[in-house]
Amino acid sequence: MTSPATRTGLRRAVLRFALVAAASAAAATLWAANRPEQGLLLDARTWQDEVAAASTGPWVADGWYRLVVRDEGVDVRPVRPSDRDTIPRDALFFRLPGTPLVTGQRPNLRALEVAQPPRLGRGHALSLAGRFSLQVQDVPAGLRYQIAYDGRAHDYLLGPRGAGSRVRAVADLDGDGRPDFLVDVEGRATYLLLSTRAQPGPNLPAAEMPAVD
Repeated sequence: MTSPATRTGLRRAVLRFALVAAASAAAATLWAANRPEQGLLLDARTWQDEVAAASTGPWVADGWYRLVVRDEGVDVRPVRPSDRDTIPRDALFFRLPGTPLVTGQRPNLRALEVAQPPRLGRGHALSLAGRFSLQVQDVPAGLRYQIAYDGRAHDYLLGPRGAGSRVRAVADLDGDGRPDFLVDVEGRATYLLLSTRAQPGPNLPAAEMPAVD
């Protein structure tokens, strides 16, 4: 027969377990609730076939931007699925509610030292309104892009270890005077990294477009 002291100890252990389980569930729920929303990033073919040509579907008409990357700049224009302008084959289409971009020609720094592919483990220091640096490293968790400005580092885990990558564009797309990046990771995806969506430490990309085989 179990003694009163033993029964009391068991009750306390069960209570502690229940409290830990409840705290873990609450933490998971809080993390999910605070997880940053990611946007849509589409290539020209997907935009044409799935958005512009769709007579019905879930697509929202407002809030889209068309990005066309050139060596001298990134051309940013607001677009709607109903627009009938000619679509450049290399255009990208981005949408994320509450995340406006600055339209017009945004100077592209990709042609400078940070150009494709950035060297692993080497810091690249550049200037866009203020100084910033980029370092790409193979770490145990995968391929890490670390962008530092204002004395703080912002980390993005963009692919598996050993993945090849290139910087497609470096420009201030969201108008805050800090660098934003378009990054291609071989065999994985194209990522849009917006500074207005970043915080010191680990970050999710603002949007990603899976690579097409």
